Amino acid sequence: MRDLVREQYYRHRAPVYDETSYRGDPVVNAGLDRETAAIGKLLTALPAGRALDVGCGTGVWTQFLRGRVVALDQSAEMLELAHARAPWAQRVRALFPPLPFATGAFDRIVTGNFYGLLRPAERAAFLAEARRTARELIVIDLRSDGDRHEEKTEVRSVADTTYSIFRRRFTPQSLCSELDGEVMYEGVYFLAVRVMWPAVSQG
Repeated sequence: MRDLVREQYYRHRAPVYDETSYRGDPVVNAGLDRETAAIGKLLTALPAGRALDVGCGTGVWTQFLRGRVVALDQSAEMLELAHARAPWAQRVRALFPPLPFATGAFDRIVTGNFYGLLRPAERAAFLAEARRTARELIVIDLRSDGDRHEEKTEVRSVADTTYSIFRRRFTPQSLCSELDGEVMYEGVYFLAVRVMWPAVSQG
């Protein structure tokens, strides 16, 4: 299930990730900053608890989580950047799924710009693990430019190296339907969908 190309791409891109993530045009930059701040306020307003940021990257969303926070990523380079942004969060480096935590270990899992990278088998495994380890899941991901769900392989470059990366972009309806959740935030660039599950017995 490992995607070695994706792993290498995000390790390679870590130092320039924040500066290059869909940025360049001043209007787009302002919109991304505005929507990040808006989602951040929603995350900060949630009750503090045991929170896990899966695929934390540079800690863009980790910084808004309150309580006992764990930041998980496959990339040591990304985790170093996340530590600079959210030094209070415990860092865990691991390939996932499976999530290397006990059943019911968290109150809430947050994942940003990660779910849309997963292929069907990876999605099923991730959702099963999220449900096993937490009562709540918040998926933040990219909104499609139009009214149609998008799914394709994109060619991306870092320095002189090119990578083929599978990427999905969602409509509010497609993401809600897939997760069986409710819209928490609907913007031009980002969507956030919240899923609540019954508590899982820790046996």
